[in-house]
Amino acid sequence: MKYILYARKSSEDKSKQILSLESQVSEMKKLASSLGLEISQIYTESKSAKLPNNRPLFLEMLKLLENGTGDYGILCWKIDRLSRNPIDSGKIQWLLQQSKIKVIQTSDKQYLPSDNVLLLNIEGSMANQYILDLSKNVKRGLRTKLEKGGWPCIAPIGYLNDGKGGILIDKERAPYVKQIFEMYISGNYTIKEIADKIYAYGLKSRGGNKYHKSQIYTLLNNKFYYGIMTSHGEEYQGNHEPIISKRLFEEAQEMAHKKQHVKKNKLDFIFRGLMICARCGCLYTASKKRGKHIYYYCTNGRNKCEEHKSYLKETDAVKMLADVFERLTFPEEVINLMYEASLDKLKQKAENEQYHKIKNELLKRLKIREDRQAELFNLLLDKAISKDDFEAKGKIITDELNSLNEELKTLENKNQPLAKTTLEQMKNLFLAQQALRNKFLKAKPNKQREIIKNILWNAEVMDGKITNIKFKEPYSLFAKDPQKGSLDLMWAHKDSNPGPLRCKRSALAS
Repeated sequence: MKYILYARKSSEDKSKQILSLESQVSEMKKLASSLGLEISQIYTESKSAKLPNNRPLFLEMLKLLENGTGDYGILCWKIDRLSRNPIDSGKIQWLLQQSKIKVIQTSDKQYLPSDNVLLLNIEGSMANQYILDLSKNVKRGLRTKLEKGGWPCIAPIGYLNDGKGGILIDKERAPYVKQIFEMYISGNYTIKEIADKIYAYGLKSRGGNKYHKSQIYTLLNNKFYYGIMTSHGEEYQGNHEPIISKRLFEEAQEMAHKKQHVKKNKLDFIFRGLMICARCGCLYTASKKRGKHIYYYCTNGRNKCEEHKSYLKETDAVKMLADVFERLTFPEEVINLMYEASLDKLKQKAENEQYHKIKNELLKRLKIREDRQAELFNLLLDKAISKDDFEAKGKIITDELNSLNEELKTLENKNQPLAKTTLEQMKNLFLAQQALRNKFLKAKPNKQREIIKNILWNAEVMDGKITNIKFKEPYSLFAKDPQKGSLDLMWAHKDSNPGPLRCKRSALAS
C-alpha cells in the first residue's frame, strides 16, 4: 500500500508559519520510515481549510482517491490538517468508509474503515468549532480595539501602521490628502483631474503607481481623515491625529451632492447610464457633436479599452432598442390559448390537500353543532329544560354555526379567485407588450428613457451595435426560450405576497 503525505498551513503569507510545512513533512517522513510505510506522493499547500473546495491540491488528492485505481493511505500531522469544515470532513470520512482510503495515519493515531466513525466525526467537528470560535474571538478582538480608539486594519493613504498596533501620520503623503480635499471643494476639478494632477505633483503609491479616481473617491468619503473610524456600519472615535477638519470633510460631501444634483439637471442624454461596454464593462456616456447630433461611447474608465473610439448615434440607438420589444411580443391568439391552458391547471390545483383538510374539519364541526341543536330541541319538547335555558344555549349554538359557515365561505372564496386574478394580470401584461414598441417609438425622449429603464437593467454595446440585453423581471421571463410563452412560469415568479403584480406599470401606461 502506498501513502499520500498531505501537509497544510493556514496562512498564504510566507512570513507566517514559515516552518510549519517543512516540519510537518519532516516529521511524517520519520514516522513513515519507523513504520515501514511507502510515500508515493507529497502534497503541501498554504491554504485555509475554513471553506470547502478552497484547496486545489487537496481536491486533486481527493480526485485521485475517488478514482480508486490503487491502494492508498493518507499521512498527515493531525486530522485538522485535512479539514476544518464539515463538507471536506464528510468527503474524507465517506472515502474512508468506502475503503477508498485504506488508512489515515497521523502523528499519534490511526483511522481505519472498520473503526467506529464517531471518533472521527468528533475530531472533525472539533476542528470546525475551532474555526468558528477563532472567528468570533478575532471579531471580538477587533471590535474591542476599535472601541479603544485603535485601528486594526491597514492604514489608509496619508497614514502609516507603526508596527505596534498604532497609526501614525505619513508626513510624506498627508499634505497631499489635504490638498485633494481642497481641490475637490473648489469645484474646479473632476475626480479624474484630481487623480491626474496629484500624481503629477508627486503623490504615488508605495509601488510608485498612480492613485486612480476610484481610490480618490474612496479617500474623499473616508471619515478616518477627521478622526472617525467606520467598521461594519458602526462608527468609533479614533486615537489617531486627524489630517483634515470635520468641516472640510463636510464641505467635500456638500460639493459631491451639488455635483450630482447638477448632473441630474443637465441630463440631456436619454440612454446615458443604461448602456455599458461589452468589452470592458464601463458605462457609456454621451456628447453632442456639431451642436445637435448625440453620440454614445465607452467612458474607458479603466484606460484599457479601444471601444471609446467607436460611436453610437442616438437615433440608431433608438432603432436598436425598439427592436428589443420584438422579444417580448406574442400573438394575441397564442396568449389566449396560454391563458386558457393555465386556467385549467389552476382549477385542477384549486382543491388541494390542505384545502380539503381544512374544509372537512369545518364540516365536521358544523355537523356536531347541528346535532347539538337538534338534541337541544328534543330536550325542550320533552320538557327536560326550560324555555329560557333553551333560548340561552340555542343562541350559543346558533352563533357558533354562523361563525363556522362564515369560515367555510371565506375558505371557498379564497381558494381560487385570488390566483385567478393574478393569472389575468399576467395575461394582460402579455397583451400589453404588443403595443409597447409603438409607444416607445412615439414617446418623447424622457418617456423613452422611462420605458427602457423599466424593462432593462442594461444593454451591452460593441462596435456601435447592441450585442446583449439584460432584462428586468418579469420581462426577463418573456424573453426566455423555449418557455417564454408560459403563463405558469410567469405565475411561479410572482411575489409571495398575493397582491398586484410587482412589475412597474409606468412603462405600460398610455
